[in-house]
Amino acid sequence: MKALYMIDSLRAGGKERQAVSLLKGLAQRGVEILVVCMGEDHFFGPSLRETTIRLEHLLRRRRWDPVAFIRLHHLVQGFRPDVLHTTCWMTSFYALPVGKIHRIPVVNGSIRNAFTRGGIRWKVERMLLKLSDARVANSRAGFNSRRFRATDPGNYVIYNGFDFSRLSPTEPQILQKMLDLSQGKRIVGMVAEFREDKDYATYFEAARLILRKRSDVCFVAVGGGKNLEVLRQRYGIDNSGIQFLGRQTAVESIVSTFEIGVLATYTEGISNAIMEYMALGKPVVSTDGGGTTELVINGLTGFVVPPQQPKALAERIELLLERPELSTVFGKAAQQRIRTRFSIQQLVDTTLQSYRSVLRPAFCSESVAVSGSMRARAQARTSRPFPSRGDSEERSNRTEVY
Repeated sequence: MKALYMIDSLRAGGKERQAVSLLKGLAQRGVEILVVCMGEDHFFGPSLRETTIRLEHLLRRRRWDPVAFIRLHHLVQGFRPDVLHTTCWMTSFYALPVGKIHRIPVVNGSIRNAFTRGGIRWKVERMLLKLSDARVANSRAGFNSRRFRATDPGNYVIYNGFDFSRLSPTEPQILQKMLDLSQGKRIVGMVAEFREDKDYATYFEAARLILRKRSDVCFVAVGGGKNLEVLRQRYGIDNSGIQFLGRQTAVESIVSTFEIGVLATYTEGISNAIMEYMALGKPVVSTDGGGTTELVINGLTGFVVPPQQPKALAERIELLLERPELSTVFGKAAQQRIRTRFSIQQLVDTTLQSYRSVLRPAFCSESVAVSGSMRARAQARTSRPFPSRGDSEERSNRTEVY
């Protein structure tokens, strides 16, 4: 099987990390891959070049560049893929016309959040999703936000996967840095970009409530972004209990020093930050939004509280600080959940199933290594429904009382 995978960039980011993990997994399963990158690749590009995966660039001279359609047409003509996989509305905009010309199915993987905005961009993305042969979202909430049903034919919920092989012992210098920064206090942390959909204000207000009552805790914020300095001025100047680390590369080592991982947000798909907390065995306290309850089981792997309620967030954080044995239980359950429900293997397996479902009957076999010439002999296209992954625990926001 041949897959042409289009992505807007390979810069540092959660979506890009997920893409690289998926691509490597697909290549190991025998899929021949051409990655077409429409932007920067300086962060993850080198790791792809170390594999058998072919990487090409499709840089635009302007936002909507007609020349890019021509160049993509030639790439498709030369590579002759069996499926086109897009990862955002822009790559879908370029891929769909070319896919129609060459009669190649398009798997649209642009749904990676659960924004419910109804503006022009949202409407364009929804139109592109409708025109695609299959749609992939990393949460059921993502489909709901675009007014699709996750169980409809051609719609696939494929959760993010966590690569445990990338975890390594905490770097000694990071450990020492965090000890110095926290002055030996217990660390509560939030990892997120400082942008509009992340509710750092609620996190910092919750921190203030706790710091008024206790002095053994240090709250840290990891991430960069345009709102960083504004919030640093508001919350960090006169409060040593709140520390801003800015953008960091050794995020896993920093998270390993947390006692509790927090995410205050307005909406999410499947949060990569929460996945990192859970993979490292940390209990989670998060605000409810988007696909968070598909990841965090309230009362079993952490707590989910209503959004924009600092008092509720503070109460759950303080409960875990008061009961370290409960934190340990939650942390172990969280790590096990990532291993069983959010593995790289399930990410690769379900992606392959989505590919097979949109290919013509000659491709719908269990074998991945099939000849590209078979497409010309197939007559009809199949788009059978693929049930979204999950169980009764994930369909309800289960709560245990402690």
